[in-house]
Amino acid sequence: MTDLGREIAARIKETFYAYSSRLDRNQQAQMGPSEIGTPCERRIAMSLLRIPPTNPGGDGWASFVGTCVHDGLARMFVWAGSNTGRYAVEVPLKFPSAYVPKGTGDLLDRTLCLFADHKLMGRWSLDKLTTKGPSPTYRVQVHTYAYGARLKGEKVDHVAIIGWPREAGTLDDLYVWSEPYDPTVAMGALKRVERIAAEVKRLSEPMHPDGQWSAGRPMEVAREFPIADDCRFCPFHAPGDSEGERGCNGKR
Repeated sequence: MTDLGREIAARIKETFYAYSSRLDRNQQAQMGPSEIGTPCERRIAMSLLRIPPTNPGGDGWASFVGTCVHDGLARMFVWAGSNTGRYAVEVPLKFPSAYVPKGTGDLLDRTLCLFADHKLMGRWSLDKLTTKGPSPTYRVQVHTYAYGARLKGEKVDHVAIIGWPREAGTLDDLYVWSEPYDPTVAMGALKRVERIAAEVKRLSEPMHPDGQWSAGRPMEVAREFPIADDCRFCPFHAPGDSEGERGCNGKR
């Protein structure tokens, strides 16, 4: 790049980082369906404890691209529905949980009686979806959306995860995983959050009825919960924090 090009690039990055930081501050305080399927109980506990994230997951560009694609797909399905009511996009949902009270699902197809979740995937993630199916996190997420839609009176018989190829120049590699809707998947995940929340509350209370002994600090409480190996995209992953004072140093 020329000197002018480098200056323009630096200013664009500054604008993007400022915009991304503004979005981060506006994120929901409560847990959503995208979080509750993680195999890691410590991650859920840390969310419930409101521990600040230590792993922002890069500079936010991938997240920004995903958000833009989701917005474009929503507009596409609104157009495809042509006011017939076949498609509902960005569907607001409510759940019978104090800790996961609401969420927003990507796509309801009333003709196929299907609730679908869009995932913009790189080559590795798309190959994994194709060969092994979705992660527990993704599977719980889409079943929970379907559960919320059922509670609204919608007819949902199947769920699907649509893997959109991020790195390809065509849709040749588009892959859709689907299975029959199973309410026990969502109900089990919500009950698991309730159980973890009850344990978080118990561990966070003073160690003596009269409050003479102090309660455990948030990270001390979090360390009481078992961890899984899905650390790569965990917002609390801090591999350099050997003592686990700021975040979780992961499964070793």
